[in-house]
Amino acid sequence: MPYRIDDFNGCINQSFNLELSDSSPYPLELISVDRHPGSATVGDYEVFSVVFRANDDAVLEQQIYRINHETLGDLDLFIVPIGADEKGMRYEAVFS
Repeated sequence: MPYRIDDFNGCINQSFNLELSDSSPYPLELISVDRHPGSATVGDYEVFSVVFRANDDAVLEQQIYRINHETLGDLDLFIVPIGADEKGMRYEAVFS
């Protein structure tokens, strides 16, 4: 079953843990969920993106990571660093 935008809307400002093979879980906070303007839902697929923030400026490579959330469970997401803000590095995952 594909992920839906509503799956993530209820998780804004919540913690997610990204699994890194060589260390303990890397904490992320979900900071935004955005529907892409002009995009259509096709069947069960919605086009949207989510943005996470880490509490530091370290930059993880863009790739698929296992990310855990207490409600959503284990997610394998392709995340891309999109730059830092005043609180830390931000990462985006796009669903289409």
